[in-house]
Amino acid sequence: MKPGPYSDNYFGVKLPRRPSRLRRPHFLLWAIVALVAVLYGFSSTVSYYVDAIWFASLGYAAVFWTRIDLEFAVFGAFAAATFAALYGAYRALAPPRLDELVEGTILINRQRRTIPIGPLLNFAALVGALVIAVEVGVSMAGEWSRFALWWFAPQGGRPLDPIFQRPLGFYLFTLPVWELIVGWLLVLAVIGCILAAAFLGLTAAARMLPVRRTLADQGTAWRKLSATVAFLLLVLAAKAYLARFERLFADDTIFSGVNYTDAHVMLGGLMVVSFALLAGAIYAAVCSIRLQDPRWLVTSVLPAAVCWLVVEGIGAYVSGFVVKPNQLERERPFIAHNIEMTRAAYGLDRIERHPFPADAGLEAIEAPENQTTLENIRLWDWRALQDTLRQIQEIRTYYDFPDIDIDRYRLGGKVRQMMLAARELNVDKRPPSSRNWINEKLIY
Repeated sequence: MKPGPYSDNYFGVKLPRRPSRLRRPHFLLWAIVALVAVLYGFSSTVSYYVDAIWFASLGYAAVFWTRIDLEFAVFGAFAAATFAALYGAYRALAPPRLDELVEGTILINRQRRTIPIGPLLNFAALVGALVIAVEVGVSMAGEWSRFALWWFAPQGGRPLDPIFQRPLGFYLFTLPVWELIVGWLLVLAVIGCILAAAFLGLTAAARMLPVRRTLADQGTAWRKLSATVAFLLLVLAAKAYLARFERLFADDTIFSGVNYTDAHVMLGGLMVVSFALLAGAIYAAVCSIRLQDPRWLVTSVLPAAVCWLVVEGIGAYVSGFVVKPNQLERERPFIAHNIEMTRAAYGLDRIERHPFPADAGLEAIEAPENQTTLENIRLWDWRALQDTLRQIQEIRTYYDFPDIDIDRYRLGGKVRQMMLAARELNVDKRPPSSRNWINEKLIY
């Protein structure tokens, strides 16, 4: 008798044996991704459409579409670069024979079935890189104004800051863009290190199995991790360099900006830390080319860590034992810088001073010659006026005069000083018996 397509289960019942065929879920997954993208972008599309109609009704459609062009340009550039960097890093960091290294087998009806984990990892990496790229692109598109200001910013200009001797446009237009790009690179570097560490752990686990020991090249995995660490240290070096400029915006106990400790310790110390990180990046890159011992990779971070601790210790010592005993004298030049730049910010440095000598003669106190001044002398005390108004004008317990405003108005062709107060409703002064939902939400 010709055997049929049946197999025994655990209860001895004949069941039809289904073909062991794994269906490819690519179409369904891509359909789900497309549906999520449409639902996610529907509200944004409606918002953009309403804004376009409003700008067009005011005659500023060109302004709106210029902004849209900039947003899409920033989105496209960063989304494409992020996707290429992440998916390219995955392909570069993955072991050469990933399908054989991570393949799994399970028992189905007492028969071994191979699960293609490698293709699933590739698909997950593709979708993950695409999702992260879209999120990064949307986030960067929200910062389109910074990129536009940097792109169209004038070169040079005055005034120069007294610490770094850089123009004001550098801090308004260039520095914010540099910080955004360094932050973006830092995210990519951290993700790359996580991927490299994950593949290193996968390779180390595969070496424990005799069947796959020949497929796991742990030396190559360590070299790839060294390359990602080198890139991470390079980005951190750039971040430490930019952190020097951020000291200009730091709030101190007395004033804002660079103080004595920053100028004499922290600015130079951050530069030393930046060079130490750069040296560590070079050393990690050398380890990625010719790795003698994986433990040497840890030493690429130690110089920067030691430099940072030394700088922080010296800064604490100078702040506590050099500056605080004579703080006013130590901080005097930097307080002068703060006042000077504040005056320049408000345009007070362009004010011309003209002397007005006081007239000490008898003519200065003659009433007919000084009627304008005498008529504007304040005779009332605003505190007494507020108490008086509360006594005679509140009428109800929930009325109040919270403030008295003093201003000048033209009355009868002359400018006179006046005190004004508005009677307001203070619901907190109502009696407890009237504090109910109807009074609070509907009546008052």
